[in-house]
Amino acid sequence: MRIALIHYRLVRNGGLETRLLNYMRYFAERGHETTVIVCKVDSSIELPQGVRVHRVDLDLVPKPLRLYFLDRALRSIIPEGKFDLSLSMGRTSHQDMVLCPGTHLGYLAALQKRWWNPMDLLNVWMDRWAFANSRMILAASGMMADEMELLYGVGAEKIRVLNPPTDVGRFNSSGKKQKAEWRDRHGFSTNVPSILFMTTGNKLKGYAFVLELMRSLLNEPVELIVAGMKPMDTDLPNVRFVGYAQHPQELYWAADMLIVPSVYEAFGQVVTESLQCGTPVLASHMVGAKDLIAPETGMVMQGFDIAEWTSSILEMISRSWDIPEDFAEAHSLTTAQHCDRVLATAEEMRAA
Repeated sequence: MRIALIHYRLVRNGGLETRLLNYMRYFAERGHETTVIVCKVDSSIELPQGVRVHRVDLDLVPKPLRLYFLDRALRSIIPEGKFDLSLSMGRTSHQDMVLCPGTHLGYLAALQKRWWNPMDLLNVWMDRWAFANSRMILAASGMMADEMELLYGVGAEKIRVLNPPTDVGRFNSSGKKQKAEWRDRHGFSTNVPSILFMTTGNKLKGYAFVLELMRSLLNEPVELIVAGMKPMDTDLPNVRFVGYAQHPQELYWAADMLIVPSVYEAFGQVVTESLQCGTPVLASHMVGAKDLIAPETGMVMQGFDIAEWTSSILEMISRSWDIPEDFAEAHSLTTAQHCDRVLATAEEMRAA
């Protein structure tokens, strides 16, 4: 099969960028003729045999507008019949299939943003154009599928839910037996349970809410471990900042639970990573990955009532959890399963 993969950049950092690398390697290994269409390329990346890169030079274009101009360039790069499958990972409109890792209207609604700036208008327009002109849309979660139908009027027949893959080579339960070692290495308490909070500092992650929670838990034997780019602005004695997580799997192994109190999270890769590492999850109803949390693996909260969240935290740290080692495989979240779903969806689309 002749496959075109479209994204803004071919680099090593970022969730979608990692997925692009996985796609091109997996498809190339299976003999598919793969072309990667990007604007930015990390020259240190070793391309699999048979993978070609088509770079669209947009260096002189202001960064906020580059995706728009990439979309315009695709008109001539992807003429009809050149590829058997074209898959875009962003807001473009000249492909067969497009990923939907999030919607801008959903993001604006979560922010309760009444006044849109020009970039908001452009992003919403590009969302609409991408959804309207793709034959199939791969939604990151059921929540994103609902947003496309309710906010953009996309027909359900065009949407398939395809959760992001989990790297089981990196995230697995192999390190749980050394839990005490990881706790000591990363500065976790030696005598109280630890709640892990992974954050970028973005207020949509529940930054302020989780501090309010920890204030309500000051008299309880529990601590919050914050992993992120910058410390949280707090003097609470039950909150510890451990910095950016170079090896997040070690933090999952060390923690007693993960908390994801996001106001808006299209999927939430930390949920599946944590569960694959054997650590239970407490998440808000606004996290797309909530559909993968079962009573035996964690809890999903409806709303943001402090008393209810506090009660659930105390319940979770007092319970024993037995999360299956094959969590990712059981939910079709491995890279191979994910890529096979992409190819199966392409065959379904071609047969329609």
